[in-house]
Amino acid sequence: MILTYSLIILGLLIIALLAGYAWRLTRQVKVVEQRQQEEEAQAAMQLRNRQLELLQDIRFIARAVLDEQCEITEGVLRIQYLMSALDPAVWEQDELCTVRSHYQSTSSMPILDAYKQLSRKEQFKLDQQRWTLENENKTGIERELRWLVSYSFPAVTLIQ
Repeated sequence: MILTYSLIILGLLIIALLAGYAWRLTRQVKVVEQRQQEEEAQAAMQLRNRQLELLQDIRFIARAVLDEQCEITEGVLRIQYLMSALDPAVWEQDELCTVRSHYQSTSSMPILDAYKQLSRKEQFKLDQQRWTLENENKTGIERELRWLVSYSFPAVTLIQ
């Protein structure tokens, strides 16, 4: 009889210990899941903030070009770079064909230090080419930049 009670008590003790261990593991899993959810939410918020920043920068540069506070070529180069980070598919849309064409015509032109290393004559020739392209494309680029300023970027889901 004592052996039976001892085995029952031992069995209950083992069950209680295993239940305590299972409860502890369950708590640890919940803590890890909570931490993962918080990290995912933080990452989503950071991505959303980055996307909003890119969108604001794109619109700011487009408006600066429209207000003639920024040269067309510089604006187009900067916008292409920002759009490639935000939503590269938008760059290929028909609504930006003149902007894209202007980018393709000017993206190989030297800038910054490479431009400074050119002789005055080469710089002048390059500037003439750039100004000619800007004058030829000005109307189309302005129309497309107005479109871009109001575009909502529907494929960028976190902004919505």
